[in-house]
Amino acid sequence: MTRTLNWIPIQRFLIAGKLLVLTFVILSVWGCAANVAFVSERDGHGQIYKMSKTGNNQTNVSNTSDTDHFPDISPAGDRIVFSSLRGPGENIFIMGLNGQNVQQVTSGTLQRTQPRWAQNDLIAFAYPAYRQNTKIWTIKPDGTDLNQVTTPGPNESDGSGHDFYQGGNRIVFSRFDRTTQKRDLFHIGSDGSGLQQLTNTAGISEVLPVVSHDGKLLAYRAFFHGQSKETIRVLNIADWNQTHEISLPSPADKNISGIDFSKDDQRLYVSIESADVPGSSLNIKQEIFSIKLDGTDMVRLTNNTVSDTWPASIAPTHHEVVSARIPVLFVHGHSGGAVPAWQQPGTAGTTSFDAALDANPNLPVDPFYLELPVHGASHPENFDRSIAADATDILAAIEGGPDSAGVQQTGILNMPAYQNSKVAIVGYSQGGISSRYYLKNLMGSRRNGAITVSEFVALATPNHAVGDSLTCGNASQPDRSSRELCGGRTANLGSQFAPCGACSPLPPSFSTNTSDDDSFIEDLNGHSFGENCNEATIANPEQEAPRSRPTIHDGVLYVNLYAANNEDLIVGGHTQSLDCYGRRLARNHAPDAINFEITGVPSLVHANFPHHWPTICYTLKSIAEHQAPANQTAACQGLTPP
Repeated sequence: MTRTLNWIPIQRFLIAGKLLVLTFVILSVWGCAANVAFVSERDGHGQIYKMSKTGNNQTNVSNTSDTDHFPDISPAGDRIVFSSLRGPGENIFIMGLNGQNVQQVTSGTLQRTQPRWAQNDLIAFAYPAYRQNTKIWTIKPDGTDLNQVTTPGPNESDGSGHDFYQGGNRIVFSRFDRTTQKRDLFHIGSDGSGLQQLTNTAGISEVLPVVSHDGKLLAYRAFFHGQSKETIRVLNIADWNQTHEISLPSPADKNISGIDFSKDDQRLYVSIESADVPGSSLNIKQEIFSIKLDGTDMVRLTNNTVSDTWPASIAPTHHEVVSARIPVLFVHGHSGGAVPAWQQPGTAGTTSFDAALDANPNLPVDPFYLELPVHGASHPENFDRSIAADATDILAAIEGGPDSAGVQQTGILNMPAYQNSKVAIVGYSQGGISSRYYLKNLMGSRRNGAITVSEFVALATPNHAVGDSLTCGNASQPDRSSRELCGGRTANLGSQFAPCGACSPLPPSFSTNTSDDDSFIEDLNGHSFGENCNEATIANPEQEAPRSRPTIHDGVLYVNLYAANNEDLIVGGHTQSLDCYGRRLARNHAPDAINFEITGVPSLVHANFPHHWPTICYTLKSIAEHQAPANQTAACQGLTPP
């Protein structure tokens, strides 16, 4: 659907340096006093038990001669998914809450373990387990739609725990790197897209990630290498900031083997080696405790000389489900509106974003084409309009509230379909600058400071101003946004052909400058134009991509696209050129920004840039997969040209 927004003006875990195979469980039994499920080996092999939240009424639920591992409860709370050694191999099964109506989901040799059942009815599991290069897969409960989610490298393995969040749309998991001997947390779309690293803390491995029942918190085991120390860390999933770090008191000792949240998400159930259990076996010393998130009020629930592990509260999941669709706000440039920028082709042989989306309906993109006041000699009514006013309209389009004309807007993120989502922004030319102004100065100002943007893709954007005599040659330029884009100074043949930093004299200021016309771009970037002549002199280049990832785990992905070989004579390209003042450089200096040169753009490069098929491919893939493609060829693979 096309949307135009109008504003005119209107397993196995590392324990004490050893790999230990433990049996784990999650179970739910409604209509009884059981609050916690766990796996016990008191019967000689792993069996699913249940007990009250105080440890009373411990009862065997499995009652089978087979060994059942790693169960999880269905979102509705009426079935259990688990792995079982019912041969051949270890496979995924489903059964009723009392062990009835067993249904086999997977088949085959080797081992499929650690199933997790999400609200969207996907089951994730690890296969082949207990081996190098373990991957995470998903499958439907009826055994259909089997898909590989993660692709670890040859020295990596994804078998140290995983769980769903965002209602099943994403998975957080632990990845082992044999080279570094560390385990770090990552998260990825359940369709395998958008892999992002969550933790990379020197000297610490993170395993056993588990998500709270309301989907808002993540807990995991943090193991400190070279120290007899481990803690449980709790993060807020919305921003990945740490809220708690728990060190369990005695007799809880070390080697955490299982974690889960209580039904109300106010406590944690933890299985850990207990110092008062006799013997040296790590397995038999495992006991189950309950503790508040602030690390107080620890209660012991089991007290046996056998293994009791992997506690799980008997509770349904009720995550806030984030739309699988991605709302994308398209922001046009200086003198052309939304229709010519996004919905019509350029010169012969080019196409448009709108046509590309029609030709690729499987892309999870919902376009919103923002219509802003355009500039130029034929629009004197907009001569006094600043780029900041466009940014205010971007704010209103995303977060709601008054736009630059004072008209109340709903805001994309206030629409029911996207209330738990983020927006992606695609900005062309001046639209990239107004979008950057929003990202730096306005983002989250109407949503309690939240990061509202997942990806920002800048297309042929004058990140360090324009400096050509055609755009900046009129000393009495009446249009304010043009003066801002020129850095408040004119351009002539002398300024265009003198080396960067060697203006003699400096290009004159516009006689019509007002307010901050001459400092707008410098303020946006956090440094002077002259520093573009010697990038090493820029003190804080990260200011060009504020609140970016990966510096901020859940920050904005900045993707900056421009024509190769400095072929765009308006905004420049990868290196500063054709302006002694330091303008005409499209590249973003920020370390987190992904700069990419697009090749093969037809003549009239700047005008045709958003209509060039590789530009469109790279943009849409960056948004749909939440990461930039490796190259121009990879960007277009799997997409159908209009």
